[in-house]
Amino acid sequence: MKQGIANRNICLAGLLAAGLLLAWSGGIPATEVHTWTDENGVVHFSDAPRKSGESQKLEIEEIYKPGTAEAYAGEETTDSVEASPSGNQEAVQSRAQERRDKMAREREERRENQAVTDQMCKLHRDRLARVEPARRVMYTNDEGELIRMDDDERMALVDESREFISKNCE
Repeated sequence: MKQGIANRNICLAGLLAAGLLLAWSGGIPATEVHTWTDENGVVHFSDAPRKSGESQKLEIEEIYKPGTAEAYAGEETTDSVEASPSGNQEAVQSRAQERRDKMAREREERRENQAVTDQMCKLHRDRLARVEPARRVMYTNDEGELIRMDDDERMALVDESREFISKNCE
């Protein structure tokens, strides 16, 4: 069993190395892809059929062609993009720039929201520090009169602040 796992790992490492070599070399065009499963259950891929004849030929419908419009068929393209490779490069760069700009806006919004949340946490902590330990809480109403807050109101403020702090503050 350990030997089967080791063989599979070796095969996967070989496939990874071959894939990296293929990516580094710029792509070697293959016309056929064959696959088979060995006695250990490991799936193999090759450009040549297995000598014992147990391989299956895979049908590859589309091939990625760098620098062509077909390479980006699933993405929206702009009408102003020329058919030349440099025009396509500019479209890809503009889409990438749009994504970077969107991410920057979202990051700025998160910072602004965090600043508001931090400010509210400070206000609730200050309120809790003033209202919770005091038995007599005095406040000035709209008419300028000094009024004592009853215990129910005071405890409602304490509960509100504790809940906000537990949900939104670190």
